[in-house]
Amino acid sequence: MFKAKQLDKLVKAGIITAEQQKQILSFDNSSGGFVMRALNLLGIFTIGVGVISLVASNWEYLGDNLKLIVMFALLFGAAGMAVSNKLKGQDNRAEKWLVALFLFVGAVIGLVIQIYQLSGNIMHLPFALWWAATLPLLFAAKKKYVAWFWMPLFLVWCAMYAGGGFWLEICLGVYAALYAGGSFLSKYKPDFVAGEVLRRDACFAFYLVLAGYILFYDLWHLTISALILLLTSGVYHYFKDYGKVRLNIKFAGLWVFSLYIYLGDKIGLFSTGIGLIISGVVLIALVKGVVKWAKLIKKEEKKNA
Repeated sequence: MFKAKQLDKLVKAGIITAEQQKQILSFDNSSGGFVMRALNLLGIFTIGVGVISLVASNWEYLGDNLKLIVMFALLFGAAGMAVSNKLKGQDNRAEKWLVALFLFVGAVIGLVIQIYQLSGNIMHLPFALWWAATLPLLFAAKKKYVAWFWMPLFLVWCAMYAGGGFWLEICLGVYAALYAGGSFLSKYKPDFVAGEVLRRDACFAFYLVLAGYILFYDLWHLTISALILLLTSGVYHYFKDYGKVRLNIKFAGLWVFSLYIYLGDKIGLFSTGIGLIISGVVLIALVKGVVKWAKLIKKEEKKNA
């Protein structure tokens, strides 16, 4: 949404004319704003869930063939509505039908697995089929609606597929790579709206996993997480992304807390008076180091502003 006060400043600065200001405000009012678009999207989602719920409530009375016919009818119906609205120039409606199509693809996959007992023990396979089958929707969509659903599905699949003894490390590496890829796409291919969603969601997933990694309270995780924070801070600093540097500083505070617990538990600093004094001094020193780091970054940000 565009704020009237911000547009007034642009008019006074001579960047836009008064007539352009009126046109922008008129367009913004007609679009309904983010809240209205989000509510419309929620309406489409609710309808889809309602249809699935209606079918589920009468599940035992439907034969397998009828179940498949109903679900595929909904699937092709959503696809047809998306194409029809696109041809009519109703892009916003078409985008919402693409979201419905995404959801119905998942419902059809779940139904086929249930009817033919195809689940097995590979839990991540249906998710892989879902995101792979709906991947073309990201290229067809011109808004972020589909990406808001597709990206979380893909990131969850990545976490499920990683597995193994180094699950957290693999997830951190994958999410970091996806964040870099999303940043590249959002910068050099801004018309591909899914790139920006990938950048944000992968960043969130990366730091969510990193928080759990830091809180493991052992020397290996503390060492690796410290290297990750230092390395990523160096990258952010190089690209002058001070917002992400500040985010790392906050996680450095979490790292200090985790180190404090580790030292107190493993070395026994919490068991004696002298140990408590030493642990307190160490904690204060670490906190001061983080605060000093934050001040240096803030000073440099102001200098380069």
